[in-house]
Amino acid sequence: MSNRNQRRRTVLRTVGATAGTVLAAGCLSGADDGNGTENETETQNGGENGTTDDDADAEDEGETDQHVNPEAWTDVETIELRGVMNGWEGVAPDPIAGETNPTLVLFAGQEYTFTWTNADGRPHNIELWDETGELVDDDYGTDLMQKQGETQTLDGVTASEEIATYRCKPHDTMEGDVRIVSE
Repeated sequence: MSNRNQRRRTVLRTVGATAGTVLAAGCLSGADDGNGTENETETQNGGENGTTDDDADAEDEGETDQHVNPEAWTDVETIELRGVMNGWEGVAPDPIAGETNPTLVLFAGQEYTFTWTNADGRPHNIELWDETGELVDDDYGTDLMQKQGETQTLDGVTASEEIATYRCKPHDTMEGDVRIVSE
């Protein structure tokens, strides 16, 4: 084989490896939510939930967020979320609007409705788990749903100390804490 052919093969191999690396980096940098925008995987915390960015960092390190403002949740009866692969997006009430995997504040003994919309067309569900990662009650989980724009509702959820997190069973990126406040 001539030197020219060897150089050509080396160049082609290098270009191929570089293109593969660039393609992989582009695919892993974020996920399209179906609306032409990327969703970040980190918590988007603007302090609306009564927390600071330092509190969000503490959550990422596995610490429980004790600085959520329960007063902002006093009249809340319905929790609205959007499900996307990178996490639950808060829609309502106002303390969670725009946040990813926001901490939910529920008052012990009060009944709540959880409504969520599939925003990316991937298979998702919502379940309320205890500290061991088990479903709190058979009625506190929905079936998998993957049609974009479809909505599911969990009615009649009574807040109790057992509820520790809300989660999409197949996606560990879609999990948020639940803080129960005893009155």
